Formats: sequence, structure tokens, C-alpha cells
Amino acid sequence: MASTSNTARPVGQHEKILSQYDDDVLDESEQESIIASIRRANDKSNYMYRVALVVIYILVFVLYLTPIPAYALGQHPKSHMSLFLHPTTTIGTHDDLTYLPVFPIYITTMLALSYLMGLAVYELFDVLRWIKPQEFAYPAQPHPFGTAPNWIVPVLRDVRIGPSNKVGDRADKPVENADIVTVLPPRIVYIGFLWICFWPIPLMTFGLGAFEDALWWAFPFFASTIHLVIEWWIYKADL
Repeated sequence: MASTSNTARPVGQHEKILSQYDDDVLDESEQESIIASIRRANDKSNYMYRVALVVIYILVFVLYLTPIPAYALGQHPKSHMSLFLHPTTTIGTHDDLTYLPVFPIYITTMLALSYLMGLAVYELFDVLRWIKPQEFAYPAQPHPFGTAPNWIVPVLRDVRIGPSNKVGDRADKPVENADIVTVLPPRIVYIGFLWICFWPIPLMTFGLGAFEDALWWAFPFFASTIHLVIEWWIYKADL
């Protein structure tokens, strides 16, 4: 019996692999070969995505290093922060302004964001198998949240998800909140926690009226957003 032409099959991501076979029933070995080929292609794509994420985080860190010499030498246009620490009823002059050096503030903020980016990069290194998995002596067991530090793990374990539809629920009935790790993979929960940790600094800077500086400090947040979205896509594709 002549096989049906492959031209009728819609073009998809793995069309090149599937085009090697006709529409006849495949035996088990051929099916396993196709599945293995698709899995290798997916693994290669996932690997490239995660390597690109490592590069993005490194570029953001290098970007934050560039103004340090100018801040240290006092040559940066924003080397000082001016404050008017007097009662509002006082009419002040330039002599009444308090000038604070921005360099220590910049270094502190950069180190805080760099630490969070380092945690994200370390997680990527572990997923990419660029580092040796941590070993635990019996009876200690590794936690499921990837490379999350031990001080973060209790917070991640306590995260719960409440029901979205509460219509008809009694007020005196206890609410059953599901553990988030039963809904999402623990590693994505950890990455989501890091994503939230990138919020405060840009938001506080924006609230102080320094809009350009808020955008400057938001680059790690953007990188973390891309990281979270990619890991979510990989997770959904593997279902």
C-alpha cells in the first residue's frame, strides 16, 4: 500500500525529523528513535536558552561596573546627592544643602543586586551541569529548590496558594491553601522568589522621583523576568 505524502502534514518545529518517516504505522523502535531525536533537539534548545541567560546576567553586571571609576574619582555627573535637612518654614540657600557622596550608596546597591544575580547564575550553572552537585552526608537530604541558600528554603516552603474562587464559602470555615510546590516545580518557585526580590530597589528609587536611576536599577529585574519566562516555557514544553 502506498503511503500518504508528507506534504499534507502541517509544518512544525520537528518537521525535519518527522519528514524522514511516512504515515504508515511505526514499530516501537522507530517511535523511540523519533522521540529520542525530538528530546535531543529540545535539550539542545533549552541549553542554548540558558547559556544566553548567563550571558545576559554577566552583561548586566559588567554594565554596573562601568561607572564605578567615575564615581570613585568624583567625576560622575551624579557623584553627590543633595539634601535639604531643615524645617520647611526655613528659606534655605545653597549653603544649607547637605551633600552626600553617592559612591557608597551605589556600591551597596550594586552589591545587593549582584548577589541576587549571582544566585540566579548559580542556579543556571547547576541546571546546565557546569558545577558539581552538592553532596550531603546521611541522613541529611537536599531540598527540592535547586541551589537556593538554606536561609531562603523555609520561606519557600511556607508559600501557599489560596483558592481563586471563594463564592459560597463560609466565613467560619477554615481555608485550605495549597502548597505552591504541588502546583509549580520547586526550582521555578525559587526563581520566582528571586524575581520578586529584584522589585524593591527600582520601585523605591522610582518613588523618590529618580526615574532614570530607577530604570538603571531595573535591568536585573528585566533579566530575571526573561529567566522566569524561559524556565516556565521549558517546564510547559516538557509536560
